[in-house]
Amino acid sequence: MFEKIYEWAFSVGVKIKEKDEKLLRALIFDIRGEETPGRFLEKLSNKLAEYRTNRNIALDVSINSEIVREKWHGDKFYYMKAAILTGFMNALSK
Repeated sequence: MFEKIYEWAFSVGVKIKEKDEKLLRALIFDIRGEETPGRFLEKLSNKLAEYRTNRNIALDVSINSEIVREKWHGDKFYYMKAAILTGFMNALSK
């Protein structure tokens, strides 16, 4: 499951970076400090929605449905967060 989340984050990160590297850096900066699943997912989904709906950006990105469906408690949340951040960071360094 975490491999799929990583692959999703990497592919979304690449799309965002192709548009503007600053957008990807802003996304990583906004979500990295969140320590609870609810706030992390809220910031992630809000930022992706902003990238999708903003006319100046207009990226075709959305949150992975597995991330929203799953219950994230304890270590499982930190593994998910690490998979997402790693995917974004690898896309940034690609």
